[in-house]
Amino acid sequence: MRKSISIASIFFTLFILHIQARTDPRPCTTSCGDIHNIGYPFRLRGDPANCGDPDYELYCDGNNRTVLNFHAGLYYVRRISYAERVIRLVDVNLATGNCGLPYRSLGIDEVLGDGRYNREYSSPHATFVRCTDEINSMRSNMVPCLSGNTSRVYANYTDYMLYNPNIPSTCNIIAMALADGSGDQKVNHPTSYDEIQRTLQSGFDLNWTVECRDCRADGGYCRFPTEESNRFRCNKEDDYMTQLRNAILYLVAVFVIGLTILCRYILAPLVVFVFILHKCCSKRNRIDK
Repeated sequence: MRKSISIASIFFTLFILHIQARTDPRPCTTSCGDIHNIGYPFRLRGDPANCGDPDYELYCDGNNRTVLNFHAGLYYVRRISYAERVIRLVDVNLATGNCGLPYRSLGIDEVLGDGRYNREYSSPHATFVRCTDEINSMRSNMVPCLSGNTSRVYANYTDYMLYNPNIPSTCNIIAMALADGSGDQKVNHPTSYDEIQRTLQSGFDLNWTVECRDCRADGGYCRFPTEESNRFRCNKEDDYMTQLRNAILYLVAVFVIGLTILCRYILAPLVVFVFILHKCCSKRNRIDK
C-alpha cells in the first residue's frame, strides 16, 4: 500500500512540475556547442523539469551540436533569435553539403499544422523527384549520387508552389526540404543542383510562438503575422467546420422548435376541434335516430 502511494506521489509531482514548466517557466539558460543562449521557451534534454517548455525541447548530440527533433526529422540549430522569435535549422543530412536526401521529408503543410512554429505558405523549398525518363530541361538539377541507368533523381527549387506542375507525370516526389538561403551559402535563385545543395546547406528559419500553441489548445486558431505586426494573434472566431456544425445545430434547433410550436398551437387545437366536432356529430346522429 505504501509503495503504491509513493509511486502515485512521484507521478503527481512530475505532473505538477510539467504544468509549472508551461505556466511558470524558470528563467534558466544553458548552452550546447555554438548555441550559448538556450533559454525559455527552449530547454535542453536533461534540464530541470520546470526549466523551459517541454514542447520546445532540444538536445545536445555526441559532437556537442544542438539538435531539434521536429516531426521525426533531425535538424541542427544554427542560431536562436529571441528578439525575432526565430530559430534557424538545417537538416542533419544536408548540413555538410553532401549529396543525398534530407533526413526526413518536410513539407510546409506540416509546419503550418504544428502550432508551435510558423512559416509563410509561399516559402522557398526543394522538391526531390525520381523520374523514369531523363528530363532534358532539368539536366543540371540531377542528383548524381541517387541517379542511375533505370531512374534519375532531380532537385526542383521554387518559392511559390509546393510542386512545379511542369515536372512530367512520370516523376514521383520522394522528399521535400525547406530552404531560405542566407549568409555565405546564399544563392538568390538556384538553378542547378550544386546551387540548390548550397542553399539547403544554409538551412531555413522557423518562427516560434508559445501563444499560438496555447491558443490552439484553448480552441482558437492563430492569425499569421502581417506586414504591420510580426506577432501572432489568437482568433477565437470559429473555423469553417465549427461554423458549419453550429449552422446545422441551429437549423435542427429551429426545426424542433418549429415542430413543437406546430404540434402545440396548431395540430393539438385542430385535433381537439376535430374530436369535439366528431363528438357533436355523433351525439346529433343519435338524437336524430
